Amino acid sequence: MASTSSNLQKAIDLASKAAQEDKAGNYEEALQLYQHAVQYFLHVVKYEAQGDKAKQSIRAKCTEYLDRAEKLKEYLKKKEKTPQKPVKEGQPNPAEEKGNDSDGEGESDDPEKKKLQNQHFKVPLL
Repeated sequence: MASTSSNLQKAIDLASKAAQEDKAGNYEEALQLYQHAVQYFLHVVKYEAQGDKAKQSIRAKCTEYLDRAEKLKEYLKKKEKTPQKPVKEGQPNPAEEKGNDSDGEGESDDPEKKKLQNQHFKVPLL
C-alpha cells in the first residue's frame, strides 16, 4: 500500500512542479513534467488499487494535463520554426534573458506566449 501512496504523491508533485514551471514561462520543462506526471497517474490507475471515483478523477486530471502539454508542444514547435529577429548592438538578447520577466516587459510582444500564460490552469491536489 505504501507504493500506491508514494507513486500517487510522486505524480502530484510532478504535476505541481509542472504548473510552477508553466506559470514561470519555462514551457519546455513544464511539458516534460506534465508528461511524467501523467505517466505516474496512469500507472496508479492501471496497477494500483483505487476506487472508481478516484480513478475517474485521476483520468480527468490526466486529460487536462495532456491537453496543456499539447498546447505547450504546439507553441514550442511554432516558436522553433519562427526565425529569431536580429538583435541590434547594445540591446539585450531576449533568449539570454529567459525566465527574467519580473518587469513584465516583452511579454506583450509575443501574443502566443501571452495566450499560453492566460490559459494556464491551477493544479488542484487530488
